[in-house]
Amino acid sequence: VCGAWREVDAAKMKNVPLWAFHGDQDSTVPVTGSRKMIAALKAAGGNPKYTEYSGVGHDSWTKAYSTDEFWVWLFKQSK
Repeated sequence: VCGAWREVDAAKMKNVPLWAFHGDQDSTVPVTGSRKMIAALKAAGGNPKYTEYSGVGHDSWTKAYSTDEFWVWLFKQSK
């Protein structure tokens, strides 16, 4: 949620279930970080989910955590 990571690590993370959320108006953590990491994960063979909220700043967690779909997806994950 509103995150970023080094794309060079994408291959290490490609098998981790991941759903990223970001607001396109985030001025605290630029949305480009999430966009680049999602692209890198896909290029590495991963299958991440990504939701970008239009008009949302550094508060995408409010929308993400208020959806039933997120919680259903989260609790289906296992190691």
